[in-house]
Amino acid sequence: MLAGLLFLLWASALLLTCAVLPGRPRRARNENEAIGELSLRLARGEITAEEFEQHRQLVLDAFRDRPPTSA
Repeated sequence: MLAGLLFLLWASALLLTCAVLPGRPRRARNENEAIGELSLRLARGEITAEEFEQHRQLVLDAFRDRPPTSA
């Protein structure tokens, strides 16, 4: 019975921690992944075509300024 109570205590602490602490935001690894995410947002109607083009250009400029990474 004590083991069951300890399990419930740890499970509750874990769930509370996951609910309270924010997760790390996901970052695109390359420009194709970033533009793919923009395409999904456009398809879901979260951004307009004009916003898509503006953001796409920002992504392209940002990734062009970075040195290539080995992955």
